[in-house]
Amino acid sequence: MTGKQRRMRRLLAGPEKRCLMVPLDHGPWLGPVSGIDRPRKIVASAIAGGATALLLTPGFLREVSDLIPPEVGVVLRVSVSAGLSTEARQEVPAVTATTAVRFDADAVAVSIFFGRGGEPYLMQWLGELIEQCGGLGLPVVAEMMPPPEFSYAPEQIAHAARIGMELGADIVKTNYCGNVAAFQQVVAATAVPIIVAGGPSTGGADNAFEVARDAMAAGAAGVAFGRRVWQAADPERVVRGLHEILFNTAVTPPIGCIASTVVKGDGSWTTSPS
Repeated sequence: MTGKQRRMRRLLAGPEKRCLMVPLDHGPWLGPVSGIDRPRKIVASAIAGGATALLLTPGFLREVSDLIPPEVGVVLRVSVSAGLSTEARQEVPAVTATTAVRFDADAVAVSIFFGRGGEPYLMQWLGELIEQCGGLGLPVVAEMMPPPEFSYAPEQIAHAARIGMELGADIVKTNYCGNVAAFQQVVAATAVPIIVAGGPSTGGADNAFEVARDAMAAGAAGVAFGRRVWQAADPERVVRGLHEILFNTAVTPPIGCIASTVVKGDGSWTTSPS
């Protein structure tokens, strides 16, 4: 088995080959807002809840690397948004594939937001990065987002995702269109694993669970819920509920908990003493 195959197996975990990714890479864009302002605290909650992968920037990863067990995949963001700049509409290259190797990451992640300008340059850079990562055995996660006015239109989602696949990405992250049958067509047309982005934290945990169930029904390989997790009142509970939906298994609570709470796939909660 090659190094890339091993990394892909960590990202797409278990016999289901599914990914429960928690993106914590919002700092350059939003700043140290509540939920990600304490990196070690939110990473501990995500791992305790059963996250199978984390999406992190280099500086964030450096601060929390000792908390991440070997079985949890690490995806290093190599493009960032300069949130304080008036030009922060599109992400720009920030670090290299070599940085990801140095951090022993399992993959790199790049975002392209269509409709914001600069896409041809970023597509060229993404193609070059994919070629570099191929020689290093590193998978590439491409976050391919349709233009804002078509954020949830299945045709535009499929087109954006297909561009990522055509460039050679190993996994595509994109929006869920809100319709299982339509998203099945997106998945079928993309031909590489798709993980669904969470987007803004709306509708609470019940809505997050509904999106996850629908995405799985449509054939997605997983979810990448950031704000839906770290803006929640109890991030660990949300991740635990998502884990049960994706893998149909409850997560063992951390040792020392006073009580263990499991969120079922239907959104109901059960609590029992430890």
